[in-house]
Amino acid sequence: MENRFQRIFLTPFISASTLLLAALSFSSLTNAAEQDNNAQIQVKADVERRQIFDDLLDSENFEVGIQGGIISIEDFESSGWLAAHIGYHITENFYLKARYGQAKGGETSFEKLVNSAPLLTDEQRELTYYGLNIGYNLLPGEIFFSKDLVFNSIFSIELGAGSTEFAGDEQFTVNVTANYRVFINDWVAWDIGMSDYIFDTQVTGESKTTHNLNFVTGVSIYF
Repeated sequence: MENRFQRIFLTPFISASTLLLAALSFSSLTNAAEQDNNAQIQVKADVERRQIFDDLLDSENFEVGIQGGIISIEDFESSGWLAAHIGYHITENFYLKARYGQAKGGETSFEKLVNSAPLLTDEQRELTYYGLNIGYNLLPGEIFFSKDLVFNSIFSIELGAGSTEFAGDEQFTVNVTANYRVFINDWVAWDIGMSDYIFDTQVTGESKTTHNLNFVTGVSIYF
């Protein structure tokens, strides 16, 4: 009798309670999902867009420069050297440079020791070089003059060929150069360079290959 009473009266109550709990759980899940969706919709990216003007970007591929220094002309003492160049930067690493330089040779040891006629006239002692170099930028970096004074710098090497007029003759010349530049700003640089101009000569009576070392410093302008 008791079991029949439970089946008749309690079973529907239990089923209704189960259905009610399920409905409440589903409603809670639905509300939570809607709240998440609303939160995602309300999130906005706060990104400040920058406007870039192409004409303000640096694009200095050409350079012109002037240098002064000293050159040791083999057998003819050391003398002042004045040079100029114009260059074109092909890429970030490679560049071409047309170079011109001039100096005046001194007296040889023979001329100083022996009281005889000079080997060369004043005009023949004038040395003039012109040629074309290709350069490669090796070590870009920075140089610190003080705690708050820092400049960009770069070390490069150059290999070139040209012609040297000296002692009344014109000789094919190869030059090897090491160059260090300190950029004062984006269009002016301070140049320091060392070169070896290699050419043949017969001034002293025998044909030989001479190495003529050169040290220069100057400025270059980029445009």
